Amino acid sequence: MIIALTGNRTKIRVTEVLPAFIAWLREKDVEFVVSDDFKEIPGVGECRFFPAEKIDDQADIVYSFGGDGTFLNTIRLLKNRSTPVLGINLGGLGYLTEVSSDELYDRTEQILQGEYGVESRMMLEIRVNGGETAGPWYALNDVVVDKAGYPRLIEIHSYINGVYLNTFRGDGLVISTPTGSTGYSLSSGGPILEPKMAGILIVPLNPHSLSNRPLVIDDDKTIEVKANTDGPSVALSVDGQTVANLKSGHMLTVKRAESFAHVIKFSGREFYAVLRQKLGWGDLNSNG
Repeated sequence: MIIALTGNRTKIRVTEVLPAFIAWLREKDVEFVVSDDFKEIPGVGECRFFPAEKIDDQADIVYSFGGDGTFLNTIRLLKNRSTPVLGINLGGLGYLTEVSSDELYDRTEQILQGEYGVESRMMLEIRVNGGETAGPWYALNDVVVDKAGYPRLIEIHSYINGVYLNTFRGDGLVISTPTGSTGYSLSSGGPILEPKMAGILIVPLNPHSLSNRPLVIDDDKTIEVKANTDGPSVALSVDGQTVANLKSGHMLTVKRAESFAHVIKFSGREFYAVLRQKLGWGDLNSNG
């Protein structure tokens, strides 16, 4: 087994965790490759370095060191999405990053023994008709169309499989996978879905009308949205990264991607337990 190490070199904890982990891999005689983003970290030493966007060609498993944003970026870089990814949480909340730095060695021992699972996670494919940049882009979490700092409301006309749904008036719209339901969608009032569910969320951002509510549709549907604005453009963001500015009338198409992301999971870390921990829900044994 070959393990690829990549992630966010700007995280302060990477400089603490990575050199020690590389030394441990050498002691265990485990084959590994390293993203060339990590070349300048003191203590990394001589390694087989590769560009981050090519690292999945060299390994059986990819370790992503950072937070959820780093994990999403790692997934986006992978050309071969059948390569499973393990998120090492060096950030804050961390829904997607499966293990903490304290668990890194024990979890790697489990991986070397084959004691882990791999979950397939739905992704979205995004294309633009009429813009200078057409895509496609791929999202594990969400697609966001928003007013890009413009002070007035925008109108977003939405269609499902070519049938008119609604015109949302507000700050924008989030289209999310079940995995992304604990991200921007959640903070915008959307429901939480189990990550392996088959569905797509449509969540309005600060809607002008209280009747505009979040909606969950089947994942075999195609969503089309067209934004109208008095401003210069609206912003299109994919997994937190702005990828294009859309003019009024540009049509955005969002559907389930053919490829899936593959995420390493361990037994004993059930989705409900993660929710309870991250959201600070009550303990069964607590008083009150």
